[in-house]
Amino acid sequence: MKISYSEICINPSMPIKQAGFIQQTRPIYFFHDDLHARILSLQDENRTIHMISCDALGFPYAFQKNLQAALQAESNQQTDVVVSCTHTHFSADPESPWFQNEVEKKILYAIRAAQYRKSEEFGVSFQCIPFEGVGKSRISHHNAKVLLQLLTIYDHQEPWIRLMIHNCHPTIHHGETPYFTSEYPGYVIARLKELHEGVQFSFLQGAAGDVSTRFTRPSQDYQGVKYLGSKLVDKIEEMSSQDVKILPLREIAYDSQFLKLEHKLRSIDLSQMRSDISDREKEEIQLGAKVNAYLSEHPEKLQSFYLISGVRIGPYHLVFCPSEAFSCYIDCIDPSRTALVCYSNGYGPYMTGIHDNFITYESFTDTLTEQTKQKYMEILKKEEEI
Repeated sequence: MKISYSEICINPSMPIKQAGFIQQTRPIYFFHDDLHARILSLQDENRTIHMISCDALGFPYAFQKNLQAALQAESNQQTDVVVSCTHTHFSADPESPWFQNEVEKKILYAIRAAQYRKSEEFGVSFQCIPFEGVGKSRISHHNAKVLLQLLTIYDHQEPWIRLMIHNCHPTIHHGETPYFTSEYPGYVIARLKELHEGVQFSFLQGAAGDVSTRFTRPSQDYQGVKYLGSKLVDKIEEMSSQDVKILPLREIAYDSQFLKLEHKLRSIDLSQMRSDISDREKEEIQLGAKVNAYLSEHPEKLQSFYLISGVRIGPYHLVFCPSEAFSCYIDCIDPSRTALVCYSNGYGPYMTGIHDNFITYESFTDTLTEQTKQKYMEILKKEEEI
């Protein structure tokens, strides 16, 4: 088994607009902290798997497909690529062709320059706990499942690479923020690297469609990032100090399946909106109604497929999908040994629960049929078993 980890800065080289809010329309070139791509590469005698986590809102599937084609052309064995995003709303616009091209070149350079370790003594552990210290349900009358999971790779029993999977939408800043930032995922990684010299860290977003910092953040600025990020750092430190069972890491596996998406645009009666929700939720519902009207007029904007993939690292699994899935979809896998990673293999809109009938902003942008969601859940279960 061979493993490498690399990290490269993906700051845009010229002014560009930010990614995540409707009011972010003007190009900027101010950086509070750097944006990165972090690459974990696993190689055995049969294949190489590159798992890439970018400080970005969500790259389209074509971006991943181009990386896959370039790396496969250079390899004499099967090469698989997964691109995930931390979903910061304050990264550069991922739809920009020139920015995509810049990031693609940087990632390819980092992978080509990576130094692999070869060992028969690699190990792996997996931990999972409920944790609402950073975020909880963004919908005031709804319960969400919020988890913190750690997948740690060891070399001769010493921790080397730690993947943190947390399903909280990482938006603390407000839409008028005048700089780029990796938000709290970047803060957490930087802080942990200061505390643990020689250990590498990466961050993967879980099923965060219904989970955010809305009711936990003390302010919508970098002080709020530090406050909530410090809570996550403390919890990760607590988990890292616990005794864990380290199992041999001698095998990896990859599988993927395309899901054809069927859509149904729903007519939603705003008069049925609850009166006990926050003013922010009411504003978002009004915005969601406009989004729904736009999609009704432009059905060509609806996606036709998702790529869902599974990676096995020793006895543990990561299942990747594009959507902003609600946390209820975690119930499709066993979180004690598997993590559901969203904002991966492209980017898809919100996916509410199959039985969620309440009116929220997310329900306006979710056009998937019940049958499609049922197939989605079946594929999640299948990818967990590779």
